[in-house]
Amino acid sequence: MMTSKKEEIIYKASLLIHSLGYTNTKLSDILTSSGIGKGQFYHYFTSKQDLADAVVEYLIGNMKHDIFDEILDRPIAPKLRLNQMLDKLCAMQFENQAQSGCALGNLAIEISENEPILRDKVASFFKQWEEKIQRALDELQQQRQLDTNLDTAKYSQAMIAMIEGAILLMKNKQDIQVLYDITDVIRTEYNLNEE
Repeated sequence: MMTSKKEEIIYKASLLIHSLGYTNTKLSDILTSSGIGKGQFYHYFTSKQDLADAVVEYLIGNMKHDIFDEILDRPIAPKLRLNQMLDKLCAMQFENQAQSGCALGNLAIEISENEPILRDKVASFFKQWEEKIQRALDELQQQRQLDTNLDTAKYSQAMIAMIEGAILLMKNKQDIQVLYDITDVIRTEYNLNEE
């Protein structure tokens, strides 16, 4: 829960950036949404870029908590971890009414060319996500629940690409069923269906 005015500004800006995009979110939008003036904004942040950095940290922190801490880092069976991750990602998009997509995925696309510091932070998150999925896939191989000839590093990247691509298609079609269908394909391709 947000407690300080600075945290409230970060939260409100994260909602705007998620729905409008970084470039389309104007300082005036942030001021109006947060109920503050320019002076108060500049008390907390040196620029929109400074705020964007805080928003990226906030979004990454939320995803790490929801996906890493609550699911992928738990000492439960790898198949269960991956299924719970897919379920959580679907639930997050359902709560969003399949409209805004993945906040970090959207930012990765929008900032990749012009914002190297933010790009590196988002890329670091995706790399950590790949590693956690790869660890689960390695465990599945050790348990003989996944083909031992598969390159788990490539397959962890592919899983994230399928997830993010599914979210992109879902957002474009404004239809959550797209995400559900593609997560079903992931479950089949990665042998995650319950036996």
